[in-house]
Amino acid sequence: MPDEIDDTTRALLQEVLKRLCGIIQCEDSTLWIAEGAFLMPVIGVGIHSERFIGKYSHPLDEGIISMVHASGQPFCENNIRTNPHHSARLDQQLGVQTDAMVATTVVSKGEIVGILTCVHTSPAGETGTTLSFQATDMGELEFTAALTSRVLDSI
Repeated sequence: MPDEIDDTTRALLQEVLKRLCGIIQCEDSTLWIAEGAFLMPVIGVGIHSERFIGKYSHPLDEGIISMVHASGQPFCENNIRTNPHHSARLDQQLGVQTDAMVATTVVSKGEIVGILTCVHTSPAGETGTTLSFQATDMGELEFTAALTSRVLDSI
């Protein structure tokens, strides 16, 4: 499916993700699409997105985003570093640590095709106060996932 997303659709989804980041005040939002044994980050906005969109693949059997994909259940964690299911694979590549994350599924044509995530990060090894997500943020994420699903249904 990533190759099926044309430039116009990609630009539209980037604007939708920018809107989401502004509303819930997060640094990064990413649309991950399942392809084979991996989740591929295909569209993203934020301070880190251009460093991994199209350059990274995440194993479908590792980490929280894979758990969300497999279970179909949304997820919110405001102290993600202590969660034993968290995979720091991308964090290590980017030199950051994920502090908080919300994630939910993206469904197209009746099937889970990917995950939509929003994260708060800080430099690797930093301690102190971190940003967190609220219940209303999950509602905005799920609304954005529904919009994304409708757009993907059309391709």
